[in-house]
Amino acid sequence: MILYLPNFTWKHSCIIDNSITYFFISLTCIIQTQLNTSKNLKNKLIMSFIKTGTVISVFLLTQCSNWNSNDKFTEGIVEYDIHYVNYSNQNFPLQLLPKTMEFKFNQNFASYTIEDKMGIFTIRDVKSAKDHDHITMIKFFSEKYACRAKKKEPPFFFKSNIPFKVVFLKDTFRMAGMSCKKANVTDINSSQSYDVAYTSLVGGKDPNANTPYKKINGLLMDFKLQIKNLEMTLTAKKIVSKKINDEDFLIPEGYKFISKKQMEGIISNLLP
Repeated sequence: MILYLPNFTWKHSCIIDNSITYFFISLTCIIQTQLNTSKNLKNKLIMSFIKTGTVISVFLLTQCSNWNSNDKFTEGIVEYDIHYVNYSNQNFPLQLLPKTMEFKFNQNFASYTIEDKMGIFTIRDVKSAKDHDHITMIKFFSEKYACRAKKKEPPFFFKSNIPFKVVFLKDTFRMAGMSCKKANVTDINSSQSYDVAYTSLVGGKDPNANTPYKKINGLLMDFKLQIKNLEMTLTAKKIVSKKINDEDFLIPEGYKFISKKQMEGIISNLLP
């Protein structure tokens, strides 16, 4: 398993722990405190420092040499922070809303999961990478419902009827350790415009199919999402490269399949 953090700028197969830095600092301090003791001891400490540093350097260079900057992540997990935009519902405290979203993927399936910290409310959408068929699941306390969507129908996560104009920008930067690009998105109906970030190094083909962002061929790393009247901004904070089995995308036991209209009614009642 490989972990990617926001400020991690090394090649992704290079895992460098802060303990290495602490080791060098500590060893340097030991050498300095022993400078006035004995010349032989001082020389031995310095030689030990040099040898240890050489071994670690060779190890790191060996680990990094097998990585290609164009490698693409075909399976793993992306975690997003959620920020709610202009939230003003007095009947539903902001503290109870989910603060993170998880995107899990392999070469055959992908899923988005939004869940509150207490596990009371969960909404999850599982999509097939082959034909983009997807299933939306809702769990609220012990109530569990699932809805199977048609091939071209958008997930309940997105408002599909929003026409977007997308302008791709030349800006490149790093987010959650990944090389990203920017695009400017304009809602043609409202003329609202904002930037989104995406990367082509994570996820499968057409990750935004059946969504307003379908023109962007890359995994969204910073973007806006609206479920009914709940508007939010999602920002990728961590990426974990690991093997994801197809079994992780199976529908758990206890879910009752309902119609799209019934699912929309449940979501409207649950969300503020």
